[in-house]
Amino acid sequence: MTSRPFPVSTALFDGHPMALAIDEIARAGATHVEPAFIHGYVDFDETAFADPAADTLARRVCDAGLAVAGVSAHIDLGEPDAGALLARRIRFASRLGARVLITNGGRTDRQGAVLATIADALPALQAAGVVLALENPGHGSGALIGCGRDGAALVAEIGDPLVRMNLDVGNAVTYAGGRLDLAADVTAALPAIAHVHLKDVATAGPDYVFTALGDGDVGYGRLWPLLQTLPSHVPFALELPLRLDRPGRADPVRRARALPIDAIRAALALSLARVAAWNDAADG
Repeated sequence: MTSRPFPVSTALFDGHPMALAIDEIARAGATHVEPAFIHGYVDFDETAFADPAADTLARRVCDAGLAVAGVSAHIDLGEPDAGALLARRIRFASRLGARVLITNGGRTDRQGAVLATIADALPALQAAGVVLALENPGHGSGALIGCGRDGAALVAEIGDPLVRMNLDVGNAVTYAGGRLDLAADVTAALPAIAHVHLKDVATAGPDYVFTALGDGDVGYGRLWPLLQTLPSHVPFALELPLRLDRPGRADPVRRARALPIDAIRAALALSLARVAAWNDAADG
């Protein structure tokens, strides 16, 4: 069995306390948790990244017997205040012991601003020992990183080992409206990847519906041997935003009510079982 970290994102527990999410992730048998601070996925404000909040979260993770490999804390790196927001998130990730900080990049029409924000952040990343992993989004248009190939090209242009890519496989499918050679795109992204997000999504008439891993249309079983060529230190995080809907395949919309814990437990258990089965098949 591979020793690769398989964190579980707290996005699955949107609407429930962070402490409960951590306990449930440990209860499911995972070894790592990925704290998620993503606008539109969960509610939070900038006080979440203050040092006391980081230290409290670090203690809770440790007390649960878990570790943090990466943190999702997305911002648009092309915005005027991106530098200050990014610096706060780098410090936060470092205090949690994370080695990867995941964020979106920005829009193609702000590429210069995105690159300037990243360049300014390099000393802080170096001092913290944190890699910045730029993620491909799952909706919208005009993204600087629309797919794995785009991400690899941008990482190569930046040319610094502290700036890599978080490949979100499910996002690549939905951003392209299903019109993407996924295996070819993953292959193109491989040299740039420092972190992977695993989410699954199914087509339901005119809509997209997020599902447990393996219940959607992504086809992880066939992609697994390809993904497993990544170095074993690269985390594969389960990101299951099951509270979100994609009516008309448009931008995600949060349901009014949080998912019941029993439903969350079932989806997480099924997803972890699928990962174990794909690992066994790859190892065998």
